[in-house]
Amino acid sequence: MECITKEQIRDFAREIGIDLVGFAKPDCLKEDQERLKEREALGLSCSIEERDVLKRISPEFILPEVKSIITIAVSYNVDYDIRHSNRSYGIISRSSWGIDYHKVLKEKMEKLSEFIKSKCQEVKTVCLVDNNPLLEREIAYHAGIGWFGKNGLIINDEYGSYIFLGEILINKYFEPDAPQKTKCGDCNLCIKACPTNAIAEPYIIDTNKCLSYITVKKGKIEEKIAKKMGRRIYGCDTCQQVCPFNKRAKKVVRPEFVPDKLLPRHDLIEILNMSKKEFAEIFGPTSSSWRGKSIIIRNAIIACVNTKEKSCIEPIKNLLKSQSPLLRGYSAWALSHLCEKEILSEIEDALLKEKDEMAKKMMIEALNKLKGDKIENNKG
Repeated sequence: MECITKEQIRDFAREIGIDLVGFAKPDCLKEDQERLKEREALGLSCSIEERDVLKRISPEFILPEVKSIITIAVSYNVDYDIRHSNRSYGIISRSSWGIDYHKVLKEKMEKLSEFIKSKCQEVKTVCLVDNNPLLEREIAYHAGIGWFGKNGLIINDEYGSYIFLGEILINKYFEPDAPQKTKCGDCNLCIKACPTNAIAEPYIIDTNKCLSYITVKKGKIEEKIAKKMGRRIYGCDTCQQVCPFNKRAKKVVRPEFVPDKLLPRHDLIEILNMSKKEFAEIFGPTSSSWRGKSIIIRNAIIACVNTKEKSCIEPIKNLLKSQSPLLRGYSAWALSHLCEKEILSEIEDALLKEKDEMAKKMMIEALNKLKGDKIENNKG
């Protein structure tokens, strides 16, 4: 007699706020090996993706005794009325509303693991939430959680693609669930809606172009891509917003994913003026804080330029003296778009003091734009 059944696991999971549970074989990812190699060869993988293909398909590297993978899905499709003041604002992706989902899912999975261990002796588990190299969406697909949308996301009939995924590696065998067939049909709304054409073709995503990645990418962003960011401060929901399955997806009551201090439409001036302490208070509890304050403020500067927001000029000016060379450079760049020649002297003064090469280059480009001529970067 089994010490625990799949249905008992699903029943307990629902009690603790886990919406979906699926089961997959540990070797389910082996068939994805060639596809990963092709992605690498085509340059479709971004800098935050693990490049070692074996690490991405081998749960046994994490738990050598693994016999099954339990996949969980938690909906974050909370019913929340998005409002904003008449002031300038930046957009925060739905995935970063409320408490950091890594923390929320980890707590739920640990409770589920303890429940399983209370029924079965000598069970070992490892709980994972997208902070590991494994192909999370592919595991969810093989576990029957949903099917792959043409935007590369897992879509579930009931909850759409507004679901967070997590995995429990376990040294106990469970019969795997069957994958679901795609239900996207001829629909290509996500492909048409993508601002950067990141969906190269159905089911093939160029993550280097995806704005969800661009908003967390380090350093300088190519200007033609920055223009596509619009008001986005963290993440991008465009391909999900147009999906018919999301338009009819079930709403959930989940207080942990209701926005608190960080609002879905957050005041740009407040972001530009943030101290380290304020960043920790506003962004710290959410999943958008992991790249740090400078990246978020850089995105806010870009949003100000994209919306021609003159009210942001003063706080952007102050960033010419930021401790971050990235922000000093972006401040000059933004001022060259938002101001006339009256700002020249302030950028020139900043350039004289600047030692960082990237910031210096951005300041020179800003001065060239304002003056309409070319200044050479004198490294001496």
